Amino acid sequence: MPAYHVLDMGPTTGLLLNLCLLGIICWSLLRIEDNLSQGQKYTVLVLCAIFGIAGRVLMSPIPNVQPVTVIVLLAGIRMGAKESVFLATIIALGSNLILGHGIWTFYQAASWALIGCLGALLSSKIDSLSQLIYLSAISGILFNWLVSLSILHSVSAELLLPYIIAGLPFDLLHIAGNITFMIWFSQPLSDIMTKHNSKTTILEVIENEPTGI
Repeated sequence: MPAYHVLDMGPTTGLLLNLCLLGIICWSLLRIEDNLSQGQKYTVLVLCAIFGIAGRVLMSPIPNVQPVTVIVLLAGIRMGAKESVFLATIIALGSNLILGHGIWTFYQAASWALIGCLGALLSSKIDSLSQLIYLSAISGILFNWLVSLSILHSVSAELLLPYIIAGLPFDLLHIAGNITFMIWFSQPLSDIMTKHNSKTTILEVIENEPTGI
């Protein structure tokens, strides 16, 4: 049988195809969310996990460029620390089952979880896109340096600093990717997370209740 599905794509063509697929996934998840009633936090967490896993896998041709850091950071800010830890762990494990699983999965999950918790800690102080961009840039560096600790399982500690220095170009790629994704979908994702956060929903109900006798 002729191999009709065998097509030799170059890296640029493959990347463009992956970006199109990621855009379709993002659009589809937004349309799904439109049909959800307010307060369905766990459904939104699953949708965010799907988007994070798909985004990381599809963006893997570009080293360190993926939407996971931004998703987890926004989850920490808009939903809370526990939710961001859940997303960090599920996305790290789910994507690494495809990309390659190992000891580094624990470090990636822990680093993303820490970034989510940092977002939760600073949530009351974040009120603009510029602050989100700045925090996402710092998160990119923090994530890479924390994950770099995983090499200590196989090399001596004196090689850690040279390893981090050699990885600075990848840090810059991570920062550039985080800024791009933050500008791209921080507003719609923040709106979705806030809308379906159960704590936010309860507060809105209390605030909107009539206070007259």
